[in-house]
Amino acid sequence: MVQKTSLLVFHLDRQEQYIRRENILIYGIEENKEDNDDGERVLFKLADELQIDLENNEIQRVHRLGQKRRNNENPRPIIARFVSYKKRNEFLANKRDLKNIDGRQHVFVCEDLTPLRNTLLRYMQKSCSDMFTSCYNRNGNIKAKLKTSEKWVTVTSPDDLFKHVIDVDYKQMETVAKYLTTNPTAKILPSVNSETKRPMQATIHI
Repeated sequence: MVQKTSLLVFHLDRQEQYIRRENILIYGIEENKEDNDDGERVLFKLADELQIDLENNEIQRVHRLGQKRRNNENPRPIIARFVSYKKRNEFLANKRDLKNIDGRQHVFVCEDLTPLRNTLLRYMQKSCSDMFTSCYNRNGNIKAKLKTSEKWVTVTSPDDLFKHVIDVDYKQMETVAKYLTTNPTAKILPSVNSETKRPMQATIHI
């Protein structure tokens, strides 16, 4: 029964990640106190700074995530959903140029991962440094380079991770998997470092 439940969770996770394929998340942009949702304005300004041609009809939805906070030290991230996968990739391909733009060094743009994959990525980056020399995500998949063989592997579920890491702490993984079965629309948003404005360890938000 447990195995069937896990397989169902992983299958639903693959579907959810596919649905998110046109999304990006933007961290580190200060909020406008007079504007409750400045996401669209921010997106167009970033596009202009990155020299990306962006039209209104190329965006499905863009907004801040979560409730507005009293303290603006950790601004809410922005989620943007594009009409085309190609336009989303254009933003991701140019995001490295932000470090060369004055005032944008702390801005971070990334893919919109599912709660399960976000947790896997954070876990691998934090706890598996002795197994992998490099770890990142691309197109919804987690790519990691093994220290032993220098072979690149793809991880999309805890089962994939178990193939390469013997001592896996599944406590957090199991908690997320159980949570997803009863809360399929839940999101896991990274906590944000107040100094760098970049995501840290993932935490669950409804």
